[in-house]
Parts: sequence; structure tokens; C-alpha cells
Amino acid sequence: MSQTMNEKPAFSLAYAVGYFICVSGFVLCVTAFYPGFMSPDSISQLTEARAWNFTDWHPPAMAALWGVVDKVVPGPFGMLLLHNVAFWGAALLFWHYTKRKSVLLGLGLAALGFMPQVLSNLNTIWKDTGLGVSLFLVSALLYVACQTKSKIALILTLPFIFYAYAVRLNAAPAILPIALWSGFIACRVFPGLKTNTARFKFLPVVIGIAYFLFLSAAVMFTTAILIKGKKNYAAQQVWFHDLAAISKANGRSAFPDFVSSRSNFSLENISAQYRPDLATSLYSTDQTGLNMIGNPPQISELRTAWLKAVLGNGMIYLAHRWDVYKVITGFNTQNVCYPFLLASYPSYQLGYSVAQGSVAQSLIVYFRYFERSVLFRGFFWILLSLGLVYLSIRGRLNGDLETAFVLSLSGLLYGVGYFFYAPSCDFRFLWWTMISASVSLMFFVAYVAGHWLNGRRAQAAQAS
Repeated sequence: MSQTMNEKPAFSLAYAVGYFICVSGFVLCVTAFYPGFMSPDSISQLTEARAWNFTDWHPPAMAALWGVVDKVVPGPFGMLLLHNVAFWGAALLFWHYTKRKSVLLGLGLAALGFMPQVLSNLNTIWKDTGLGVSLFLVSALLYVACQTKSKIALILTLPFIFYAYAVRLNAAPAILPIALWSGFIACRVFPGLKTNTARFKFLPVVIGIAYFLFLSAAVMFTTAILIKGKKNYAAQQVWFHDLAAISKANGRSAFPDFVSSRSNFSLENISAQYRPDLATSLYSTDQTGLNMIGNPPQISELRTAWLKAVLGNGMIYLAHRWDVYKVITGFNTQNVCYPFLLASYPSYQLGYSVAQGSVAQSLIVYFRYFERSVLFRGFFWILLSLGLVYLSIRGRLNGDLETAFVLSLSGLLYGVGYFFYAPSCDFRFLWWTMISASVSLMFFVAYVAGHWLNGRRAQAAQAS
């Protein structure tokens, strides 16, 4: 009796370690990087938020949320708090619901945020961070719903998956597998749906697709309400980039007439300014004549010219996109392109300071030590995701392999999509791919280790 009584505090103390890790990570992020790192994109979003005047160049959902948060906690700090509450809250949920199954799995999930490729982007108010932390929290809540049959956990995912979808123009590939997974979980936790699934086995897929379509419509409707017709057509930067590559390769303009007839249009300057890693190098100068346009008929003409050029120059297009993709994924490159923000951009007009303390400076040194490693190279995480998708299917999605499959597929689709529309080479674009692959890998290893241990125990029992 006394031995049992003595064991309980020991287990409680061991379990407390995971909670301590999560709380410590949150405190570290919001204090060391106070008030939050700001990039030019972040400054643009905060400016729109305070003016309550949105366009679709940046998805307005983040700026709208920031506009509300800014009234309570002015400046970047409110969003820094929200992002880190979501991330470390998800880590805490994963720890709480995995620690009895595997302490090592739980500790790995709890401590994920301390890895340099994760922590280095948690400090910056980026849309990519918003998507990543939101989907990480959605994943944790769906895992809880799976393990406990909790309807509340499933329902709580709705605002976070909506925000993740709305905060990035290209979020759909990441959302689809998770929306489908939600359909399967709904058919397990709601008795009525569970009964109907026995009669119609495709019901979970139907519900998942319907959920994805609902989210898509909700995001489009919300965006339309917020921008009030003020469209900037962000896709044109990718079209200009592709047309520049094709024009340079062929030695003749593939641009529509309204562009090539401009007085300052220069194919020679376009060829000189063209860089696979950065589309903005083309339209950030007057020397090329590739100014951004907002006229709908001209946008339609540009889209038509782009489609004609791509279809007529398929190999050139694919070679160009591969050159872009190699840089964004860090494949066969000496350095990783923009792995993280080294320092926050100041903006006295927006009323925040950017002084960095000794802890933040030490963490930057920590990040820089690993910046050329595979931890910051997207190709590694994409290949890992592909392998985990395959191995999870080979394992028939048993147990936690289902979680590993869904998350790795989400990250894989999201990461592969950038082959077609990456406008620059920032590592942050693949931040969710890295997060999802990391979580999936931990679940996969824990499943394989548990399966192996159970087999050894069964053999030992038979031998005895």
C-alpha cells in the first residue's frame, strides 16, 4: 500500500515535465521576442488592420483579426500571443493525450517548438506562421476527438481550420486531407452518423468533401465582404515571373500587347532582372515595364497570354519552375534562402520598438548554427512526408498511423503545390510541411516501436 502511495507522486512528477516544457516554450517566445518580429508583409498587414481597409494581395483574414486584437493589445504583441497560445496549447494537448501511451512520443511533441526550424518562425507575425500554428492546433484537437470520442474537441476545430484556410491564398491543399479526416472522425463520435456509416460506407468521405466545400465557400465569402471589391490580383506576380522566364529563353516577348507596347518595356532589362528565387525583382523597378495591374480586362488578357505561353513552352516552363523550386526547397544549394527573419523591421509610425535582448540574440545564434542543415531544407521535409504517406498506407492506417498519414499528406500536398506558384524562396512557405512531417514522424516511430515491443512481449509470453 505504501509502495503504491509512493509511486503516484513519482509518476505525477514525470508527467509534469511535459506541461513544464510547453509552458516554458510559450514564456520563452513571448518574452525573448517581445513584441514580435515584423517583416514588410507584417507591417503591411498591420497598416491595413488599423485602417480597416483590406485588399486581396494579402488574405484579409489575418489583418481583420489583427485589427480586433490591436484594439486590446496594440502592435505585434497581441498576434505574437495568439500564435504562441495556439502552438504551445496544441503541444500541451498532444502531450496530455499521448503521455500514457508513450512518454517519449509525448515529450517529442511537447518539445517540438524548441527545434531551431520551428522556434525561428514562431517569433514572426507571418501568415505562414498563422496557418502552421492553426493547423497544429486543429491536428491536436482532432487527435483528442479520435482518442476520447469528444464532440467538443471536434467542434472546436472549426474556427481554427477556417482561419488557417483563410490566412493563405494557397491553403486549400493543406486543408483538404484534414477536412476529410474530420468527416471520418465525425462519423465516429456522433452516434447517428456512426449508425448511417454502417449502411453507407462512403458517408465519411461525403461529409469530409462537403465540409471542405463549406469551408471554401466561407473563406471566399468572408474575403469578398472584407475587401469590398478591392482586388490586387496577387497571382499576376507568378504569371509575370513565368512569362519572363519563357521570354528570356526564347529571346522574344511572351507578354500580352498592352505590356510589350509600354514605352519603358525592355526585354533586355527583363532578362537581366530575372531571378528564379524572386519574382519581385521584375516589377520592383521601372526599367522592365512590368508594373502591377488592377484592370480586370487586362488581368484576363495577361492570364490568357500566360496560359498560351505555358502550353506552348512546356519544357521551358517546367525548367523555370524547377529552378524556383530548387531554391525554395534548398535542394542542391549552398545556403537556404531566407530561413528566418534575423531582426524585426522598425515602424515608428505604427508605434512599436524592435530592441532585441540578449536572450533573443542568443537564440538567433542558435538558429544560424543550423540554418544550412536539412532542418531548414524543404526538400528533406517533402521527401519525408512522401515516405510517411507510403509507409502509413503500407501499415493500413492502423492506430496512430492514421494521424501520421493525414498530417504528412497535408504537408506534402501543401509543399508540392509551391512548385507551381512560389513567388519567392522563403523557408516560411514550407513551415507547415515541416511541422506536419515532424509530428507524423514521431507518431510513426512511436507506432513502430510499440508494435515491435508488443511482438517481443508476445514472444516472451509464449516462451514462458
